[in-house]
Amino acid sequence: MSDFINAFAVALVLTAVFAFRFRYWRSPGVMAAYFALFFAAEWAAGHFFFPPGALGLGIAWVCFALTPPVVVAIYLVDRYERKHGRQTPE
Repeated sequence: MSDFINAFAVALVLTAVFAFRFRYWRSPGVMAAYFALFFAAEWAAGHFFFPPGALGLGIAWVCFALTPPVVVAIYLVDRYERKHGRQTPE
């Protein structure tokens, strides 16, 4: 079960950082594909390559804690760019 939770948390934070860095917050299809790719890669690595118990839930807690600040930053940057008339790539 910790493999699933860790994979979900890591994929979540990586997707948020990807959306923030490349301004893909208005492209849910791209973000869903990115999330699915990293979720599958992380789950496969945790399930097939790492020994049982190698990655504890501490990694998931850190990733879950890092995701909200990135989402807030996305909101603030999007608001700032709309206010100043800057276009983001779509």
